[in-house]
Amino acid sequence: MNLELDFPIWLLCEIAGVSRSSYYKFKNKSLNKNADIEEKIIDIYEKSNKRAGYRTICQTLKFKYNLTVNHKKVLRIMQENNIQSIVRKKYKKPKETTIIKENLLNRNFKASKPGEKFVTDITYIPTQRKMTYLCTVIDLFNNEPVAWNISDSQDKNLSLDTIKALSKKYNLEGSIIHSDQGIHFTNKDYVDLLKELKVKQSMSRKGNCWDNASAESFFSHYKSEAIHIMKKKIKDYNDVKQITEEYMDYYINHRPQKKLGGVPPSMYKQKVS
Repeated sequence: MNLELDFPIWLLCEIAGVSRSSYYKFKNKSLNKNADIEEKIIDIYEKSNKRAGYRTICQTLKFKYNLTVNHKKVLRIMQENNIQSIVRKKYKKPKETTIIKENLLNRNFKASKPGEKFVTDITYIPTQRKMTYLCTVIDLFNNEPVAWNISDSQDKNLSLDTIKALSKKYNLEGSIIHSDQGIHFTNKDYVDLLKELKVKQSMSRKGNCWDNASAESFFSHYKSEAIHIMKKKIKDYNDVKQITEEYMDYYINHRPQKKLGGVPPSMYKQKVS
């Protein structure tokens, strides 16, 4: 017996305790040619604990049921059933405030006395375990590396600790310390430290490596004469530290420089000072 032919729909719905809209939705759904796919999509979604998105569902339909379903159809069915994956929110590191300073050095890489002008920069040294970083400060009076810090972490302490080491060797009041616009040199802690030491902070123009050519030149020599000559990849931080300490001694006390009249930085300082 077909009750729909003998009684009005509204009466049957009232007796069954359902709304007419729910009845028609159910009836239309049963006639839906995608009902089987829709059922599978909902089942995959529920079993994934609501993690699965339309891409994952498409892949699951393929390998589990051998069904190739267009991703647009899967997405539409999900939208019709008001289901969506739990999207993992990506953590965004708070953007550090950067403070840019004027280029006081202006490519004048000559200094009349020790401690008058410094340049600083950071270079990367790959090892078998992880990347290692070297921050160096060079006195432009005799191109001597006067402070450096090696770390296997790229945080701002790399530059801060280098300046603190420098401040133990020099009275930095009135000195110029020049760098590029990297975050190690534009962060508030670094800027405040230089201000506290009464240093005149100078920065290269953005994207202009020639504004810090002296620091770039030193690292070029360091890489070619200490790092690239190694036959095997450097093992770790301790190897970098040993190699760097040996090279700094060689560069300061034994490596002659044409700009210094063919003598190493330490000898030039003794002769001129």
